[in-house]
Amino acid sequence: MSDDRSRNEYIKEASDYLRGTLAQGLRDEITGAIVEDDSQLVKFHGMYLQDDRDLRPERTRKKLEKAFAFMIRVRIPGGVLSPAQWLTLDQIARDYGNGTLRLTTRQTVQLHGVIKSNLKATLKARAALDQHCGLRRREPQRHVQSQP
Repeated sequence: MSDDRSRNEYIKEASDYLRGTLAQGLRDEITGAIVEDDSQLVKFHGMYLQDDRDLRPERTRKKLEKAFAFMIRVRIPGGVLSPAQWLTLDQIARDYGNGTLRLTTRQTVQLHGVIKSNLKATLKARAALDQHCGLRRREPQRHVQSQP
């Protein structure tokens, strides 16, 4: 019997419950990136490591590292935000990201441009939003229905 698991399945299996080496990678101040395996793991935490495509040619020409930053997804249960929640997200984007919020068709808001040194503070602010503004408490129940 062959093992048809993908590379990501092996990464998850060896990751200590999706921890990987994220803690060490986030402490590394020399680079704005994290190791490739951890780049895959952060996706399971609602984040994605990107580089700024607009700056890529200039930074390549100057032999600099890519301008890495994280995109963080904020799930919006039911697709509804109050004005206070929106303003709080906007402030988080201004304080820790590139100042923009992007709405998706999958009931999420994306925070872009969060550099590695701001990641912990951004996640704390997002957790406070979840707790104080009730984003998690309004999560709808999901029911599975089938033919008898």
